[in-house]
Amino acid sequence: MPGSARGLTGRSFSKAKVLAQRLGVCPRTIFRWADDGMISRHKINARVVLFDEQEVAAFLDSSRV
Repeated sequence: MPGSARGLTGRSFSKAKVLAQRLGVCPRTIFRWADDGMISRHKINARVVLFDEQEVAAFLDSSRV
């Protein structure tokens, strides 16, 4: 999938735009969650930031009421 990458540990990483489309939220929401410390971001270089898909899924599962 474009915008996704698989790390050396077998974890999947995606850009905010890809995750946002999949979750039905704005990409800014993904960055807001990272700014608030709810999920972590992995800065590859000045223009590329990736998010761990499993971490985002776990965050969403823990946030459900």
